[in-house]
Amino acid sequence: MKKLIVVLTGLLFSLCASAQMTQIWGTVKSEGFDDKDITLYEIQDGETREITKTKLAKDGSFGFMFNPAKEGFYAIGWGEFIRGQFPIYLKRGDKAQVAINNRTIDFIGQQTPENVVLYKWTQMTESIRYNSFYSMQPYHEFFPILTKISTQAEQFKKSILTKNRVFNTTMKQVVGYDLDLYALNFLAIPRGSVFLKKEQLAPYYSTIADPKKFNTDAVLGMLHGKRFLGMYGNFAMSYDKEIYANSAILNRGSIDQKIMAFNNDDVKGAVVLNEVKMPVNYASYLDFIKRYGKYLESPYHQLVMEELGTKLYNSVAGPKPAINFSYPDQKGKIVSLNDFKGKVVVVDVWATWCAPCKQQIPYLKKMEEELKGKDVAFISVTVDYEKDKQKWLDMLKDMDLHGIQLFAGGWTKITRDYAITVIPRFMVFDKAGNVVSTDAPRPSDPKLKDMVQKELSKVN
Repeated sequence: MKKLIVVLTGLLFSLCASAQMTQIWGTVKSEGFDDKDITLYEIQDGETREITKTKLAKDGSFGFMFNPAKEGFYAIGWGEFIRGQFPIYLKRGDKAQVAINNRTIDFIGQQTPENVVLYKWTQMTESIRYNSFYSMQPYHEFFPILTKISTQAEQFKKSILTKNRVFNTTMKQVVGYDLDLYALNFLAIPRGSVFLKKEQLAPYYSTIADPKKFNTDAVLGMLHGKRFLGMYGNFAMSYDKEIYANSAILNRGSIDQKIMAFNNDDVKGAVVLNEVKMPVNYASYLDFIKRYGKYLESPYHQLVMEELGTKLYNSVAGPKPAINFSYPDQKGKIVSLNDFKGKVVVVDVWATWCAPCKQQIPYLKKMEEELKGKDVAFISVTVDYEKDKQKWLDMLKDMDLHGIQLFAGGWTKITRDYAITVIPRFMVFDKAGNVVSTDAPRPSDPKLKDMVQKELSKVN
């Protein structure tokens, strides 16, 4: 009886867990395409990134079950642009049934309110999407349809009234972005020897260049967002000039000019990463950060740049400049490694739960006392997580730890930059801010004090 209860309990738990997962299933029917599988994508920075892939059954059926990392637009389809990808709005526990027929998608049966709205928009714009991306429809046929749908779009946006306010706001913005994308992509594809001047364009084109459209980063969660940002930036720089329409789309002005076409820093950061040639050595990386770092403040952009910086940093031969880090001290003041240039710096990376770390504290305190009054700074950086912050504060008091005590909030930038996987880790930097050692001896070893004194004795 007990075994039966355990089995039933496990089954119920499994069913409940499955019910909380997001499910997508459907069929694929295609002509002219050799489809053997289909991919589920997340959208990050206007680009699709594969989450998982599944094989199609013989009848073209497929299914996905997953936990979305966040609420928003996802996509299913294929990596080749000519084959196509289709947006789906998902949050945890949602279910969506679809049928893909060549380059079109239908939402079947009961859908979430968000996907009901998305499907209406997909149906409304199917003709201009197809003719923008895949056909050679002439201008005089495309422009009237664009004009008609752009007028309908204003009324459509007013009808977006689900109980999900986040979706409502985002979807209204995406409606505008989609129309801009289809209009610009249509011009970007050469159509014979026909070139149009600005006055020959459909009236809708005069509404496209407006940086106020980017008062949020919603475009970064939009399917084909990266493609759109590139074309929009070129068009915005060129529209007021007396040039041919195709040239306006294809013209590549300076990145600084293109950045000014947008008024959201996260969007500007995406444009930088999409348009600027990435640095190939650490010196050019530092120049890149100095020039564009103010636009690369989102968690995703910082992670991208930190990973690149670490890779380039580790490839540097000879003396290396320290990679700066900034963390709050026990009073909440932000302190940076760069604040201590002109002094020899000893950095201790530790945690309250780390017994070997705590064993080194008496030796470190003794060394600090012996070098008191010298041009040396001791910085202790804990990798304790936020939930243990009070434990860290209590330990600073209980163990009478003074000096520069910083809270990293987990295994964050400093551990990634200096490839720290084991603690305690001690590092030494010279007065000019260059690395002496990123894996120095521990304070219990006299060699650490010798290393510091050697740097102190050097003439600036």
